[in-house]
Amino acid sequence: MKKTAGWKRVLPLIFILVPVLGPGEPVRASAGTTIISQAPEEATADWNLMTEWLENAAASGSGENVPFAVGNTFTVSTDILSRLAGKNVTLALYTDSNVTFTVSGTDVRRTDIPVCVTLSEEEVLPDEALRQICGAQIVRQFQMAEREAYPCLVNAHLSLGAENSGKNAVLYSCDEASGRMKQEGIYRINESGSAMFGLKRGGVYAAVIMESYTVMPGDMLSRIAVKKGISLQALTAANPQIADPDRIHVGQILNIPGV
Repeated sequence: MKKTAGWKRVLPLIFILVPVLGPGEPVRASAGTTIISQAPEEATADWNLMTEWLENAAASGSGENVPFAVGNTFTVSTDILSRLAGKNVTLALYTDSNVTFTVSGTDVRRTDIPVCVTLSEEEVLPDEALRQICGAQIVRQFQMAEREAYPCLVNAHLSLGAENSGKNAVLYSCDEASGRMKQEGIYRINESGSAMFGLKRGGVYAAVIMESYTVMPGDMLSRIAVKKGISLQALTAANPQIADPDRIHVGQILNIPGV
């Protein structure tokens, strides 16, 4: 199809992923953002062309993804954040490490500081930190050289393998001062093996795979633990999003470690 001036191809909506976190969870990915997999052929590394596409997409207001090839080091400038702010458009940032980042205009509230990312997939988590993630298959580690807070939510899209479809992808961050791991988010992996997490800052992250369980009528954590052949302590540790272990609700999605 021939392109004309001021026109660009609208990228198809590839995957829609429904978050499974309950109320009060620390970080959610942007609910309106399309799950991204491989970089499309249309992705450009030309800053000026990306800016033109972004302006056109923002003007249309139809929720387009604007694909930008950035390598593993990039900056979303304050100018770009200003163009995004409040608009129904998403900037998709394709790296060289099979991790894609997106910034949705509806998430941009501040435009006075840029988003700076230097990405590395070097495995840097010490064994002591990894042991805190009991009974889980660690499938991806990544980190940013910068540790500062972002001025808006930055979504990280991970390809975790279609064989993991239907399982839970759980993202942990590492507090480098204490060495403690913190659960940042849970997403049900879609049929193509993709998951999306919302990040508030740069840091050291590990994505793990756990089986999932949907709470049924009459369930209690102790009964679920017995049913799955694990200890109540292990089940509780794998689900820190549960504020009160005595109060779970039908339909809630739990992580099941060591299955």
